[in-house]
Amino acid sequence: MASNPSLGLARARTAWPGRKSHDAASWRDPHSAESLPTAIHYRYRAAVTPPCTFQPATKPENPLRLHLAQGVCDAHAIHSAPSAPGNSAAILVEETPDTLRILAAGDLDAVRAHPRAPAAAIVEWPDAILMPATVNAHTHLDLTHIGPQPYNRNTGFLGWVDLIRDARTFDPAMLRASVRDGVARLRNAGVALVADIAGARQTIPTQVLREESFPSVSCLEVFGTGDRQRDTMRFLDEAIAHEATQPQHPVRFGLSPHATYSCGHAVYLHAARCAAERDIPITTHLAETPEEYQFIAHATGPLRTLLERLGVWDDATAATIGHGLHPVEHLAPILERARFLVAHVNDAPDHAIETLARTNTGVAYCPRASAYFHHHEQFGPHRYRDMIQAGILVALGTDSIVNLPPDESASRLSTLDEARFLHRRDRTDPALLLRMITTNGALALGVDPELFTLAPGPTAGIIAVNIDAPARRAPDARTRVLESSAGIRWAECPHLPEQDRAERD
Repeated sequence: MASNPSLGLARARTAWPGRKSHDAASWRDPHSAESLPTAIHYRYRAAVTPPCTFQPATKPENPLRLHLAQGVCDAHAIHSAPSAPGNSAAILVEETPDTLRILAAGDLDAVRAHPRAPAAAIVEWPDAILMPATVNAHTHLDLTHIGPQPYNRNTGFLGWVDLIRDARTFDPAMLRASVRDGVARLRNAGVALVADIAGARQTIPTQVLREESFPSVSCLEVFGTGDRQRDTMRFLDEAIAHEATQPQHPVRFGLSPHATYSCGHAVYLHAARCAAERDIPITTHLAETPEEYQFIAHATGPLRTLLERLGVWDDATAATIGHGLHPVEHLAPILERARFLVAHVNDAPDHAIETLARTNTGVAYCPRASAYFHHHEQFGPHRYRDMIQAGILVALGTDSIVNLPPDESASRLSTLDEARFLHRRDRTDPALLLRMITTNGALALGVDPELFTLAPGPTAGIIAVNIDAPARRAPDARTRVLESSAGIRWAECPHLPEQDRAERD
């Protein structure tokens, strides 16, 4: 599997076999209209959630398979309208040693008419709807061991930062276990592509993702303010030079200067220059909290207090902030230098949306994380639909497990669950929501979006979404997928590591 995806939205290329090199500009959507600086020492706290396991489904030996289901859907052209439980739609697939291909998808009779259908093994999913695998555009797998945690409104965002600092692990074995646990939760969620933040200068998450053969953009997170910026830039240069010696892999190395309050202008400028010159994916957290705005615009507030307490506030930091700018405007000269994917943007006035659109910056919105921090009370409803209307590519992420609800949904890092949350809360158009967890996510991570449709050709995977009784009353397949609260199973999962394939077969 060739590895050449980029977060660069205008230069996106595929990382899957069987597809030609992909330029995002040539693909048109038919529906368009915590831890802070590195000087901090962290303390490990025992995991509060049991490790998760992933059990792949058994497949017939026949590489040609005809999947029969209640319905099928993707975000674009394929969309069935089942009238009752039972098999009324189908997908015909062929697996080869190098790739998994869709031969046909749609109404059952039409797919059965395909000339190769008679030779296929039959797989039935009478209580499920089949759809493409999904994309998680922003998460933190290294924090999986912490598990879901309640948000303390009395201590606020800074109290949450202290929780992460106290709970995260730097022990290599525990960190590996945490990332593997996170990968299992991604697979349980039907995710086939992820953008993961490899926290606080850690390369172990990237190594584990490669060992797991999980298609990813693994972004090395760095911190550096004031006179510590030169050390951070040297570290980035060393990491990039080392990565240049590595073979191509479906896990792509990326950069993640953490946030506007934990990275200085020089770090951002250097990271953006490296990303643009070397075609390296780059992401950052932006316009996430009221504390960030207070810090950037006025050089005051809890974040300044924290930097002073940690001994990393200095005159060089003070000189670059406190000029009344919104965080997006503060970072605008950097966003102009490289194609960023920015996480959150809960604070999005009109001028910020205009800047993001002008700089071709993508947004990874994490709805349940935003609700966890009560950002809707501080900023109003998230403006993801206004962003899309302005031409901004918006994809969904889960953020870390820490801000997921402590129920069975925590067993999966699911962007389908994020889309369901938005469907319940905002009644957002189902086709738009499926775009945000499939083709938009692929474009944001530089991967051919057709891999996340049911179009004939190579596919990133197919999931069977269980449809519970209340959701069966919905009029179409997309709405049933979003109104169901049931989990998913893999119908076709092509990205398993070799040991899992052996166990499966």
